[in-house]
Amino acid sequence: MASPRSRGDGGLMYWGLKVLAGAAGAAVVGAAAWAAKNFYQSSDAAPDTTSPPPRGRPWHESEESSDEETREKAKEHLPRSNQSSPYKRPSAKQGKMDKKTLLHKLRRYHDNMVQIPQNEVDMAKEVTQLVTTAIKDFIKTKKPELPLGDLYADGHVYDGLKVIRADQAAVIAPICLDVNMWELVPGEETVLSAPGWCLIRRQNVDYFPVGTSGWDHFVIGGYLSPRVVNKMFIRLVQENINWPSLSHCFGFAVKPRMRGLTAGLDVYYGSDLQHRIHIELTPSIRFENLELVATPHPALSQASNQEGFESYQNLWRESFVEAERIKLETLENEAGCQLMCLKIVKAVTETNTELRALRYEHLLHLLFHLCDLETRWAPDDLVDRYNDMLQYLQGQLSQGELLHYFDESVNLFSDLPPDTLQTMHRVISLAVSHPASLLQR
Repeated sequence: MASPRSRGDGGLMYWGLKVLAGAAGAAVVGAAAWAAKNFYQSSDAAPDTTSPPPRGRPWHESEESSDEETREKAKEHLPRSNQSSPYKRPSAKQGKMDKKTLLHKLRRYHDNMVQIPQNEVDMAKEVTQLVTTAIKDFIKTKKPELPLGDLYADGHVYDGLKVIRADQAAVIAPICLDVNMWELVPGEETVLSAPGWCLIRRQNVDYFPVGTSGWDHFVIGGYLSPRVVNKMFIRLVQENINWPSLSHCFGFAVKPRMRGLTAGLDVYYGSDLQHRIHIELTPSIRFENLELVATPHPALSQASNQEGFESYQNLWRESFVEAERIKLETLENEAGCQLMCLKIVKAVTETNTELRALRYEHLLHLLFHLCDLETRWAPDDLVDRYNDMLQYLQGQLSQGELLHYFDESVNLFSDLPPDTLQTMHRVISLAVSHPASLLQR
């Protein structure tokens, strides 16, 4: 079956006609020009006569290549003088592109590069579900004393926000806590002054002695430690499960990712194991109308003493996934271009190495803020909203601040180094002047 990302051969035909014209004389030139004119009048887009003819499937449209492979191939295709920087300054001609042409480019980029074929999404979901079931059954057998809810698969593959490849998913492990034994402490009320993070303190030990809760073994300094919880899941998921045996049964290969602070698996599947998806297990807690996740605090890698290290490793991050999905459903029901614009910008950040630090969280909340400022999101407004999103991102990067949409005490850029923010600001500033430049990566 032909790939939806394959290109037409209009450029090749026009290039061939130019060669023919050079060899055959004036009469053939006239006939070739007449044929080219009729061909492009029947096409839905004008050809780019300055580009060489496409030769087969382009490197950046390979469905099997990983993110790292994509970036390496991108570097190979840059001119030698530009290989020192992954971003090529656009030409003046690109900045003068009319709105109709840019709209066509944006839609074509979305259809050919951003959108993932449904069969790939379905395969990724099926693999993730099989792995989730295997982990769930193993934990129930080996750790029945752990107060856990039902594990379930999640991630942007499931909410339709994943772009380019279906190569990431999550397994959520809900932790059940008794509110009589545990107390929530907001991060901004601690000496760490960490808005958007929380501590979970053990309480009422006189009435509920240590050992009463199944999670008492994961307490450090009187607080439930997400780092210790993650270590337990790393041992269970990456070390104790016999993945080679299960891989033989499933028909795909599961390889534990033996690095990092969370439990992760790389799963290779397909007829030749050509597809890869990274599945990460994330412990979560629903506590006092808040959802918390065991995401390591960025300061963990910077803590220089044991006391500071222990303090940061006890922090749980607040999650607003449910609120974000409700907001996204509202935007989707408006039948506008909000989600298309979001996914296009996310795709260009994934394919540009200098914008790699921009997470979906950043772009999602950027979109929410922009939707409050701009109400015109009809499909034909895509060009204006794409430009607005780049300009808004440029402004927030220059300030080094992007406020959380649901909690304005949280700066989503707070964990990014100043030099990273400056680099991204430079790249986005060039893109603001030449909106189509990022689409050519």
